[in-house]
Amino acid sequence: MKNLTLNRVPESTNQSLRAWSAADELLIDFLEEKNPESVTVYNDSFGYLAAHAAPRTVFLATDLKSQEKATLENFETNKLDSSCIIPISLLKKADKKAKIGLMKIPKSLDLFEMFLSHAAQNIYKTGFLACGFMTRNFTKQMLEIAGEYFEVVEQSLSKKKARLLILSKPKNVEKKVFINTITQEKGEIKQYFGVFSAKKIDYATQFLIENLEPPEIVETVLDLACGNGILAKEVAKEFPAAEYHLIDDSMLAIESAKLNVRGDNYHFYHNNNLEDLGSNTMDYIVCNPPFHVEYEIDISLPLRLFRAAEKKLKPEGKFQVVANTHLNYKPHLEKIFKMVKVVHDNDKFIVYSCFNAYPDKDKRWNEDAI
Repeated sequence: MKNLTLNRVPESTNQSLRAWSAADELLIDFLEEKNPESVTVYNDSFGYLAAHAAPRTVFLATDLKSQEKATLENFETNKLDSSCIIPISLLKKADKKAKIGLMKIPKSLDLFEMFLSHAAQNIYKTGFLACGFMTRNFTKQMLEIAGEYFEVVEQSLSKKKARLLILSKPKNVEKKVFINTITQEKGEIKQYFGVFSAKKIDYATQFLIENLEPPEIVETVLDLACGNGILAKEVAKEFPAAEYHLIDDSMLAIESAKLNVRGDNYHFYHNNNLEDLGSNTMDYIVCNPPFHVEYEIDISLPLRLFRAAEKKLKPEGKFQVVANTHLNYKPHLEKIFKMVKVVHDNDKFIVYSCFNAYPDKDKRWNEDAI
Protein backbone atom coordinates (compact mmCIF):
# COMPACT_ATOMS: atom_id res chain seq x y z
CA MET A 1 0.00 0.00 0.00
CA LYS A 2 1.29 3.47 -0.91
CA ASN A 3 2.48 5.88 1.76
CA LEU A 4 0.09 8.77 1.09
CA THR A 5 -1.13 11.78 3.02
CA LEU A 6 -4.95 11.86 2.86
CA ASN A 7 -6.89 14.74 4.39
CA ARG A 8 -10.55 15.43 4.98
CA VAL A 9 -11.57 18.17 2.57
CA PRO A 10 -12.91 20.57 3.68
CA GLU A 11 -11.06 20.17 6.96
CA SER A 12 -13.18 19.12 9.92
CA THR A 13 -13.07 20.77 13.32
CA ASN A 14 -13.28 17.25 14.78
CA GLN A 15 -9.67 16.13 14.67
CA SER A 16 -10.61 12.54 15.54
CA LEU A 17 -12.23 12.03 12.11
CA ARG A 18 -9.96 10.46 9.48
CA ALA A 19 -10.18 10.58 5.70
CA TRP A 20 -10.50 6.79 5.46
CA SER A 21 -11.53 3.72 7.41
CA ALA A 22 -10.50 0.08 7.73
CA ALA A 23 -13.10 -0.72 5.05
CA ASP A 24 -11.19 1.51 2.60
CA GLU A 25 -7.98 -0.33 3.45
CA LEU A 26 -9.62 -3.70 2.70
CA LEU A 27 -10.82 -2.39 -0.65
CA ILE A 28 -7.29 -1.36 -1.62
CA ASP A 29 -5.96 -4.78 -0.55
CA PHE A 30 -8.53 -6.34 -2.90
CA LEU A 31 -7.52 -3.98 -5.70
CA GLU A 32 -3.81 -4.80 -5.32
CA GLU A 33 -4.62 -8.52 -5.37
CA LYS A 34 -6.54 -8.24 -8.66
CA ASN A 35 -4.29 -5.48 -10.09
CA PRO A 36 -6.52 -4.43 -13.03
CA GLU A 37 -5.63 -1.74 -15.56
CA SER A 38 -8.79 0.22 -14.75
CA VAL A 39 -11.19 0.49 -11.84
CA THR A 40 -14.58 2.10 -11.19
CA VAL A 41 -14.81 3.80 -7.79
CA TYR A 42 -18.08 4.56 -5.98
CA ASN A 43 -18.62 6.74 -2.90
CA ASP A 44 -14.95 7.59 -2.33
CA SER A 45 -15.43 10.21 0.39
CA PHE A 46 -12.04 11.92 0.28
CA GLY A 47 -10.20 10.25 -2.58
CA TYR A 48 -8.48 7.48 -0.61
CA LEU A 49 -9.53 4.78 -3.06
CA ALA A 50 -8.77 6.80 -6.19
CA ALA A 51 -5.36 7.93 -4.89
CA HIS A 52 -4.28 4.37 -4.15
CA ALA A 53 -5.66 3.15 -7.49
CA ALA A 54 -3.60 5.72 -9.45
CA PRO A 55 -1.96 5.68 -11.97
CA ARG A 56 -4.52 3.14 -13.21
CA THR A 57 -7.50 4.57 -15.08
CA VAL A 58 -10.05 5.52 -12.40
CA PHE A 59 -13.69 5.89 -13.45
CA LEU A 60 -15.00 8.08 -10.64
CA ALA A 61 -18.74 7.64 -10.00
CA THR A 62 -19.72 10.12 -7.34
CA ASP A 63 -22.89 11.94 -6.33
CA LEU A 64 -21.19 14.61 -4.22
CA LYS A 65 -19.23 17.58 -5.52
CA SER A 66 -17.33 17.62 -2.21
CA GLN A 67 -16.03 14.08 -2.93
CA GLU A 68 -14.82 15.12 -6.37
CA LYS A 69 -13.07 18.20 -4.96
CA ALA A 70 -11.52 16.27 -2.08
CA THR A 71 -10.17 13.65 -4.48
CA LEU A 72 -8.53 16.25 -6.70
CA GLU A 73 -7.06 18.13 -3.74
CA ASN A 74 -5.60 14.96 -2.23
CA PHE A 75 -4.13 14.06 -5.63
CA GLU A 76 -2.44 17.46 -5.67
CA THR A 77 -1.22 17.07 -2.06
CA ASN A 78 0.44 13.76 -2.98
CA LYS A 79 1.72 15.00 -6.37
CA LEU A 80 -0.37 12.42 -8.23
CA ASP A 81 -1.40 12.91 -11.86
CA SER A 82 -5.16 13.47 -11.82
CA SER A 83 -5.44 12.91 -15.57
CA CYS A 84 -6.06 9.23 -14.78
CA ILE A 85 -9.45 10.21 -13.29
CA ILE A 86 -12.45 9.99 -15.62
CA PRO A 87 -15.69 11.23 -13.96
CA ILE A 88 -18.80 9.25 -14.93
CA SER A 89 -22.46 9.98 -14.24
CA LEU A 90 -24.65 7.80 -12.04
CA LEU A 91 -27.55 8.56 -14.36
CA LYS A 92 -25.85 7.41 -17.57
CA LYS A 93 -24.11 4.31 -18.86
CA ALA A 94 -20.33 4.75 -18.97
CA ASP A 95 -18.49 4.84 -22.30
CA LYS A 96 -16.13 2.10 -21.12
CA LYS A 97 -16.40 -0.78 -18.66
CA ALA A 98 -13.93 -1.72 -15.94
CA LYS A 99 -12.91 -5.17 -14.69
CA ILE A 100 -12.97 -4.16 -11.04
CA GLY A 101 -15.28 -1.89 -9.04
CA LEU A 102 -14.66 -0.57 -5.54
CA MET A 103 -17.44 0.83 -3.39
CA LYS A 104 -17.69 2.17 0.13
CA ILE A 105 -21.26 1.17 0.98
CA PRO A 106 -23.25 4.34 1.70
CA LYS A 107 -25.53 4.76 4.69
CA SER A 108 -28.53 5.08 2.36
CA LEU A 109 -29.52 1.64 1.10
CA ASP A 110 -31.49 3.31 -1.70
CA LEU A 111 -28.26 4.91 -2.88
CA PHE A 112 -26.49 1.56 -2.46
CA GLU A 113 -29.04 -0.01 -4.82
CA MET A 114 -28.53 2.78 -7.33
CA PHE A 115 -24.76 2.23 -7.21
CA LEU A 116 -25.25 -1.52 -7.67
CA SER A 117 -27.51 -1.03 -10.67
CA HIS A 118 -24.92 1.25 -12.25
CA ALA A 119 -22.06 -1.15 -11.48
CA ALA A 120 -23.92 -4.15 -12.92
CA GLN A 121 -24.11 -2.31 -16.24
CA ASN A 122 -20.59 -0.91 -16.21
CA ILE A 123 -18.41 -3.80 -15.01
CA TYR A 124 -17.43 -6.70 -17.27
CA LYS A 125 -19.28 -9.99 -16.84
CA THR A 126 -16.02 -11.56 -15.68
CA GLY A 127 -15.28 -8.70 -13.30
CA PHE A 128 -15.81 -8.10 -9.59
CA LEU A 129 -17.37 -5.41 -7.44
CA ALA A 130 -15.93 -5.18 -3.91
CA CYS A 131 -18.11 -3.29 -1.41
CA GLY A 132 -16.53 -2.25 1.88
CA PHE A 133 -18.31 -1.58 5.18
CA MET A 134 -17.69 -1.48 8.92
CA THR A 135 -19.24 -4.53 10.56
CA ARG A 136 -21.26 -2.40 13.02
CA ASN A 137 -23.16 -0.98 10.03
CA PHE A 138 -24.02 -4.32 8.44
CA THR A 139 -27.64 -5.21 7.71
CA LYS A 140 -29.13 -8.27 5.98
CA GLN A 141 -30.72 -5.90 3.48
CA MET A 142 -27.27 -5.30 2.01
CA LEU A 143 -27.11 -8.96 0.98
CA GLU A 144 -30.68 -8.94 -0.34
CA ILE A 145 -30.14 -5.84 -2.47
CA ALA A 146 -26.77 -7.09 -3.76
CA GLY A 147 -28.42 -10.38 -4.77
CA GLU A 148 -30.85 -8.49 -7.00
CA TYR A 149 -28.03 -7.29 -9.23
CA PHE A 150 -25.27 -9.95 -8.93
CA GLU A 151 -25.54 -13.73 -9.05
CA VAL A 152 -22.64 -14.33 -6.66
CA VAL A 153 -22.55 -12.52 -3.32
CA GLU A 154 -19.69 -13.48 -0.99
CA GLN A 155 -18.33 -12.01 2.23
CA SER A 156 -14.70 -11.64 3.23
CA LEU A 157 -13.32 -12.31 6.69
CA SER A 158 -13.48 -9.46 9.15
CA LYS A 159 -10.34 -7.34 9.63
CA LYS A 160 -10.15 -4.33 11.94
CA LYS A 161 -13.93 -4.56 12.32
CA ALA A 162 -14.43 -4.19 8.56
CA ARG A 163 -15.53 -6.60 5.82
CA LEU A 164 -16.11 -6.76 2.09
CA LEU A 165 -19.02 -7.98 0.03
CA ILE A 166 -17.44 -9.44 -3.11
CA LEU A 167 -19.94 -9.48 -5.96
CA SER A 168 -19.54 -11.15 -9.35
CA LYS A 169 -21.56 -12.23 -12.39
CA PRO A 170 -23.77 -9.12 -12.84
CA LYS A 171 -27.37 -9.92 -13.76
CA ASN A 172 -29.17 -8.59 -16.82
CA VAL A 173 -31.93 -6.88 -14.86
CA GLU A 174 -34.43 -4.48 -16.35
CA LYS A 175 -33.24 -0.90 -15.97
CA LYS A 176 -35.01 0.70 -13.04
CA VAL A 177 -36.13 4.33 -12.76
CA PHE A 178 -34.69 5.36 -9.41
CA ILE A 179 -37.22 8.06 -8.56
CA ASN A 180 -39.48 8.13 -5.50
CA THR A 181 -42.75 10.06 -5.46
CA ILE A 182 -43.78 11.61 -2.15
CA THR A 183 -47.49 12.35 -2.04
CA GLN A 184 -48.61 15.16 0.28
CA GLU A 185 -51.72 17.31 0.68
CA LYS A 186 -50.26 20.14 -1.39
CA GLY A 187 -49.12 17.93 -4.27
CA GLU A 188 -46.39 15.50 -5.23
CA ILE A 189 -42.63 15.79 -4.73
CA LYS A 190 -40.27 13.62 -6.78
CA GLN A 191 -36.71 12.74 -5.93
CA TYR A 192 -33.99 10.30 -6.92
CA PHE A 193 -32.95 7.44 -4.69
CA GLY A 194 -30.34 8.43 -2.14
CA VAL A 195 -31.56 12.00 -1.69
CA PHE A 196 -32.25 12.84 1.97
CA SER A 197 -35.59 11.64 3.35
CA ALA A 198 -36.64 9.39 0.47
CA LYS A 199 -40.10 8.30 1.58
CA LYS A 200 -41.54 11.47 3.16
CA ILE A 201 -40.86 15.13 3.78
CA ASP A 202 -38.64 14.97 6.85
CA TYR A 203 -39.99 16.49 10.07
CA ALA A 204 -37.39 19.27 10.33
CA THR A 205 -38.12 20.52 6.81
CA GLN A 206 -41.86 20.36 7.49
CA PHE A 207 -41.33 22.34 10.71
CA LEU A 208 -39.43 25.02 8.79
CA ILE A 209 -42.17 25.17 6.12
CA GLU A 210 -44.75 25.77 8.85
CA ASN A 211 -42.66 28.62 10.24
CA LEU A 212 -41.37 30.36 7.13
CA GLU A 213 -41.42 34.13 7.63
CA PRO A 214 -39.94 35.81 4.55
CA PRO A 215 -39.12 39.52 4.47
CA GLU A 216 -41.79 41.87 3.15
CA ILE A 217 -40.01 42.25 -0.19
CA VAL A 218 -38.39 39.20 -1.77
CA GLU A 219 -36.71 39.40 -5.15
CA THR A 220 -33.91 36.83 -4.71
CA VAL A 221 -34.11 33.53 -2.82
CA LEU A 222 -31.44 30.95 -2.03
CA ASP A 223 -32.47 27.39 -1.11
CA LEU A 224 -29.22 26.29 0.51
CA ALA A 225 -28.59 22.52 0.64
CA CYS A 226 -31.82 22.33 -1.33
CA GLY A 227 -32.40 18.59 -1.49
CA ASN A 228 -35.52 18.03 -3.60
CA GLY A 229 -36.25 21.78 -3.73
CA ILE A 230 -39.35 21.74 -1.56
CA LEU A 231 -38.39 24.89 0.39
CA ALA A 232 -37.97 26.92 -2.80
CA LYS A 233 -41.26 25.48 -4.02
CA GLU A 234 -43.02 26.66 -0.85
CA VAL A 235 -41.53 30.18 -0.91
CA ALA A 236 -42.47 30.50 -4.59
CA LYS A 237 -46.17 30.19 -3.68
CA GLU A 238 -45.95 33.66 -2.13
CA PHE A 239 -43.25 35.11 -4.40
CA PRO A 240 -43.63 33.42 -7.81
CA ALA A 241 -41.74 36.15 -9.70
CA ALA A 242 -38.60 36.07 -7.53
CA GLU A 243 -35.29 34.67 -8.77
CA TYR A 244 -34.56 31.30 -7.13
CA HIS A 245 -31.11 29.80 -6.64
CA LEU A 246 -30.90 26.16 -5.51
CA ILE A 247 -27.57 24.70 -4.38
CA ASP A 248 -26.67 21.23 -3.15
CA ASP A 249 -23.56 19.10 -2.79
CA SER A 250 -25.52 16.16 -4.25
CA MET A 251 -25.98 15.87 -8.01
CA LEU A 252 -28.99 13.63 -7.40
CA ALA A 253 -30.53 16.32 -5.19
CA ILE A 254 -30.08 18.95 -7.88
CA GLU A 255 -31.60 16.65 -10.51
CA SER A 256 -34.49 15.98 -8.08
CA ALA A 257 -35.09 19.68 -7.55
CA LYS A 258 -35.32 20.13 -11.32
CA LEU A 259 -38.23 17.68 -11.28
CA ASN A 260 -40.15 19.83 -8.78
CA VAL A 261 -39.51 23.45 -9.71
CA ARG A 262 -39.27 24.74 -13.26
CA GLY A 263 -39.00 28.09 -14.96
CA ASP A 264 -36.56 30.67 -16.28
CA ASN A 265 -36.33 32.19 -12.80
CA TYR A 266 -34.88 28.98 -11.28
CA HIS A 267 -31.10 28.46 -11.26
CA PHE A 268 -29.40 25.24 -10.12
CA TYR A 269 -25.85 24.71 -8.84
CA HIS A 270 -24.17 21.40 -8.08
CA ASN A 271 -21.65 22.61 -5.53
CA ASN A 272 -20.72 22.37 -1.86
CA ASN A 273 -20.07 26.11 -1.48
CA LEU A 274 -21.51 29.41 -2.70
CA GLU A 275 -18.73 30.49 -5.04
CA ASP A 276 -21.22 30.74 -7.92
CA LEU A 277 -23.17 33.57 -6.23
CA GLY A 278 -22.30 37.22 -5.71
CA SER A 279 -21.93 38.79 -2.25
CA ASN A 280 -24.89 40.62 -0.69
CA THR A 281 -27.31 39.40 -3.37
CA MET A 282 -29.98 37.40 -1.49
CA ASP A 283 -33.12 38.77 0.15
CA TYR A 284 -34.09 35.45 1.68
CA ILE A 285 -32.08 32.29 2.38
CA VAL A 286 -33.71 29.10 3.67
CA CYS A 287 -31.84 26.01 4.83
CA ASN A 288 -32.19 22.64 6.51
CA PRO A 289 -28.45 21.93 6.70
CA PRO A 290 -26.80 18.51 6.76
CA PHE A 291 -24.71 17.65 9.80
CA HIS A 292 -23.69 14.07 8.96
CA VAL A 293 -20.97 12.60 6.77
CA GLU A 294 -22.44 9.13 6.38
CA TYR A 295 -22.53 7.76 9.95
CA GLU A 296 -20.44 10.57 11.48
CA ILE A 297 -21.76 13.82 12.96
CA ASP A 298 -19.65 16.75 11.76
CA ILE A 299 -20.95 20.16 12.87
CA SER A 300 -18.30 21.91 10.77
CA LEU A 301 -20.55 21.25 7.74
CA PRO A 302 -23.48 23.49 8.82
CA LEU A 303 -21.15 26.11 10.32
CA ARG A 304 -19.40 26.44 6.97
CA LEU A 305 -22.77 26.94 5.27
CA PHE A 306 -23.80 29.57 7.85
CA ARG A 307 -20.63 31.60 7.26
CA ALA A 308 -21.14 31.40 3.50
CA ALA A 309 -24.80 32.41 3.79
CA GLU A 310 -23.90 35.51 5.81
CA LYS A 311 -21.70 36.75 2.96
CA LYS A 312 -24.45 36.29 0.35
CA LEU A 313 -27.24 37.92 2.37
CA LYS A 314 -28.26 41.52 1.66
CA PRO A 315 -28.00 43.87 4.67
CA GLU A 316 -31.80 43.91 4.96
CA GLY A 317 -32.17 40.20 4.12
CA LYS A 318 -33.13 37.24 6.29
CA PHE A 319 -31.63 33.78 6.75
CA GLN A 320 -33.95 31.12 8.17
CA VAL A 321 -32.57 27.77 9.28
CA VAL A 322 -34.06 24.77 11.07
CA ALA A 323 -32.05 22.58 13.42
CA ASN A 324 -32.36 19.70 15.84
CA THR A 325 -32.53 21.17 19.35
CA HIS A 326 -29.57 19.14 20.64
CA LEU A 327 -27.23 20.77 18.11
CA ASN A 328 -27.56 24.18 19.83
CA TYR A 329 -26.64 26.33 16.82
CA LYS A 330 -27.60 29.65 18.46
CA PRO A 331 -24.17 30.50 19.97
CA HIS A 332 -22.52 29.69 16.64
CA LEU A 333 -25.02 31.74 14.65
CA GLU A 334 -24.58 34.71 17.02
CA LYS A 335 -20.88 34.77 16.20
CA ILE A 336 -21.71 35.04 12.49
CA PHE A 337 -24.85 37.22 12.28
CA LYS A 338 -25.60 40.53 13.99
CA MET A 339 -29.03 39.38 15.16
CA VAL A 340 -30.38 35.85 15.77
CA LYS A 341 -33.94 35.14 16.92
CA VAL A 342 -35.75 31.89 17.72
CA VAL A 343 -38.91 31.92 15.59
CA HIS A 344 -40.43 28.75 16.97
CA ASP A 345 -39.29 25.64 18.77
CA ASN A 346 -40.53 22.39 20.23
CA ASP A 347 -38.85 19.47 21.95
CA LYS A 348 -37.17 18.37 18.69
CA PHE A 349 -36.57 21.35 16.40
CA ILE A 350 -35.78 25.06 16.40
CA VAL A 351 -36.26 27.59 13.60
CA TYR A 352 -33.86 30.55 13.71
CA SER A 353 -34.11 33.86 11.84
CA CYS A 354 -30.74 35.54 11.29
CA PHE A 355 -29.94 39.08 10.13
CA ASN A 356 -26.86 41.03 9.07
CA ALA A 357 -28.28 44.27 10.51
CA TYR A 358 -30.57 45.41 13.33
CA PRO A 359 -34.13 46.36 12.35
CA ASP A 360 -34.52 49.91 11.09
CA LYS A 361 -38.06 51.25 10.69
CA ASP A 362 -36.85 53.75 8.08
CA LYS A 363 -35.78 50.94 5.76
CA ARG A 364 -37.95 48.59 3.75
CA TRP A 365 -38.34 46.11 6.58
CA ASN A 366 -38.83 46.47 10.32
CA GLU A 367 -39.27 44.53 13.53
CA ASP A 368 -42.65 43.25 12.39
CA ALA A 369 -40.80 41.39 9.61
CA ILE A 370 -38.83 39.46 12.20
